[in-house]
Amino acid sequence: MGRNKSPKIEKLINLILENDSLKHLLSRLGIFIVDYHGRRSLTNEIWKDLGHPGEHTYDRTWTQFLHPEDRKRVEANLQDLVQGKTDFFREVYRVEDPAGGWRWISNRGGVIHRDENGAPWFFIGTDEDMTRIKEAQEEASHRAREAGTLNATIEVITSSLDLDETVKRVLEQARRVVPYDRATVQILHDGHLQIIGGQGFSDPKLFDNLRFSYPEEGSLTTRAIQERRPWMSNDVRKDFPKFIQVEDSMPTRSWIGVPLIAHGDVIGLISFDANQKAFYTHRHLELARAFAGPVAIAMENARLHGETYKLAMVDALTGIGSRHAFDLNSRFLFEKSRREERELSLALLDLDRFKEVNDDFGHQVGDVVLQDVCRTCESGLRATDMIARYGGEEIIILFPDTNVKTAADIAERIRASVADLKIPGVDRSVTVSAGITGSRPDRHASLAEMIREADAALYKAKAQGRNRIVVY
Repeated sequence: MGRNKSPKIEKLINLILENDSLKHLLSRLGIFIVDYHGRRSLTNEIWKDLGHPGEHTYDRTWTQFLHPEDRKRVEANLQDLVQGKTDFFREVYRVEDPAGGWRWISNRGGVIHRDENGAPWFFIGTDEDMTRIKEAQEEASHRAREAGTLNATIEVITSSLDLDETVKRVLEQARRVVPYDRATVQILHDGHLQIIGGQGFSDPKLFDNLRFSYPEEGSLTTRAIQERRPWMSNDVRKDFPKFIQVEDSMPTRSWIGVPLIAHGDVIGLISFDANQKAFYTHRHLELARAFAGPVAIAMENARLHGETYKLAMVDALTGIGSRHAFDLNSRFLFEKSRREERELSLALLDLDRFKEVNDDFGHQVGDVVLQDVCRTCESGLRATDMIARYGGEEIIILFPDTNVKTAADIAERIRASVADLKIPGVDRSVTVSAGITGSRPDRHASLAEMIREADAALYKAKAQGRNRIVVY
């Protein structure tokens, strides 16, 4: 690269800038040329499309069209070129277009010749419109962030097996995926959609016991469920006239409803409401659909877990607590009584001669007898007492904060009520015997010991003729 007046350079510049065919070809190829001494330039097609005149090229004022975030950096690199710190220029920046938007341009070039003072004389470079590539990169990055957010929210949602907690997490996490002013989770049940959770309402009582008919003509909710696909409205008043406006002061203008489908069955719907008209986009609809799939599975798993837990905690035949329920809850009650130094009593009841009932009337009738006796026992208890089927025809009752005399009185009332039972198909009285024990548990006491004491008292009640209460 020379640093003096060169006829050859001037001849080369003139050859290029005075040849229309060559200028047209170079311009179409994205090439630009700057003759700083002659204050001439060749502007390529990209800058022509952007509507910026070529004179700003040789006076270096073209940076005024750059995005403010890019301008200072580009001007600093351009200054290094002018001062001779480098002969090569390479930058990617945004340039304002005629529509007021921004185009991404990749610029590369270098100084071919400098004058005797070291100032650039002849510069040649090339531009490439990178807008589509940048937009694709940004879109890919945005999609990756969305996917990361979606995966994170799904992990939070699926980490609970409690239905109420799952619904709460769904509504909290949904906002990270689909923006909303209000959102609800609705369960399809018995010809209605019942709201079981909502967020964004000024008063939660607004949606308490709120339910919608299903199916309902003219309802986008019904359509979403029947067609098993999300529906969106950006003008609720026009598209969804039957929409129930819960917040009168902040009416919903835009809405998305997504069916919750688990294991092939529609179990409900999640809805997103926005106060602003034309708020939602098709991208929101896609994200809502992706979010709803795992939500439905999480909710169904929580529901099934709840039912399974209930089955485990309730005796299937009698409807009172199961042995498993007693084992779990009794330890807590025992430790609580010991810690607080409170009385705790326990009763063990057994149906008298129940084998004879089964032998004489059959096991189906025996089941009815056991069910009626358990219902009678349960109806005679207080809300704080715990009852469970301990095994076969044995029933166990725990009386928190109760001394042994009070427990015996309650057991006696239960015994008398059972003796008065009239059971269809059974031509004899059904009776129970019970053993009672009670104490203020200390650190040496154990629940197992209390059960052994009650069992010993029960054995004594049987030996004394049955149909009686014996206190250990």
